[in-house]
Amino acid sequence: MVVRIAKRNTTLAQYGSLFVRFMSTGRGDFHLDTLSQRRVPGFKLWWAKEVTPKLYVAGGLTDTQIKYAHDEGFKAVISLFHENSPGQFGGEKLASMSEAKYVAKIAGIQFDAILKENEDWACVKAVEKLTDAITKMEKPILLYSRKPQAVAFTTLLHTAYMSKLDSKYEPRVNSEKFYKMSALMGMDFTEDRFKSVVAEITGESIVSNPPKCDAYQNWLGYWLGHPVYKNWFTAGQIRRGHLKELEAAGFKSVINMRVGKTFNNNPSQETVNLINIPVNLNTYDENYIPVRQKPSELEKVVLDPALDRKHISPTSNVNYETENPEEYGDEIGYNEELESEHFKGSSLKYYHLPLDIYSTTFSTDVFKQYKDKLLKIGNDGPVLFHCTIGQRTGKFSFVSLYYWTKNW
Repeated sequence: MVVRIAKRNTTLAQYGSLFVRFMSTGRGDFHLDTLSQRRVPGFKLWWAKEVTPKLYVAGGLTDTQIKYAHDEGFKAVISLFHENSPGQFGGEKLASMSEAKYVAKIAGIQFDAILKENEDWACVKAVEKLTDAITKMEKPILLYSRKPQAVAFTTLLHTAYMSKLDSKYEPRVNSEKFYKMSALMGMDFTEDRFKSVVAEITGESIVSNPPKCDAYQNWLGYWLGHPVYKNWFTAGQIRRGHLKELEAAGFKSVINMRVGKTFNNNPSQETVNLINIPVNLNTYDENYIPVRQKPSELEKVVLDPALDRKHISPTSNVNYETENPEEYGDEIGYNEELESEHFKGSSLKYYHLPLDIYSTTFSTDVFKQYKDKLLKIGNDGPVLFHCTIGQRTGKFSFVSLYYWTKNW
């Protein structure tokens, strides 16, 4: 990711999980400080947290999210627990073990569940069980649990465990890297019970004072977000039911950076996620006629033509989705007016600061347009920036934070 920055000398700054190197050429080089060079898990899986390019973790999943994993090329899904009644998130039912297994079977991807429903996850035995499953399954794998910290802890320690067992395993992970990565992911494993397990897995001494995440502590109530810095978080497109979850987690404001129905006097509705349909298709043709969601066009671009129609629903006539109202979609695509109207029934403050990712240069000049408003919003409490997949919000957030902390 590259932004235009006016700065004389090369400097290096870190914000949350991102390093920013500003150079005399006036360009900023952004990269996530993960165990290895980060690979995006796919537009539909913006909420998945990368551990390695082959392993991603998430909170409790709906069957729709498992279907998205298939769309994005994942070969396997692992549930950390055998959960028969995992509950709901945002008004949507989380997939039970049997439901997740059924979705995976129709999609043709592998599935496994590791621990009993109430089994201890903060122990060496849990890591060993998970490692046994991971080594037998095709990659990449999406691992999940309604306890996000549990699946993050065991998966990160799996990499440390493999580093000790296999001299050729990559990435190499020791205690230092475990704590650094967990902090960057917004997780806190600095309690004594966690530290003793880390030491036993790595074979190293207990780390007395490991780094802690500085993110707002209750953010895992909306685990789909990505910590940026203290009470700033980024996300892709939120769903209708997410507002209640954000409220319960203590968020105060949501900033939407997607463009509205029109932008620069042209129709500009962006796309929504559709099961078994690729994301990178334009909403309009060259004459601004909406074409993406026309059945005749969707039929041409189906990701998996052989997929059973039951993958969509038991009564579906086709094996792909045509609309997505849960993401504030209409018959054309994403409709910002629907989202704005929905927020009127919420205690969350809603702000629309549209940025067109195709025509906007992410510079401090762009940030200055919104500086005063953003300062006020940040003082109100935890803020979630959202766009389509978190790309615009990530770039904009880090440019903003650099501006403030360097007192430009």
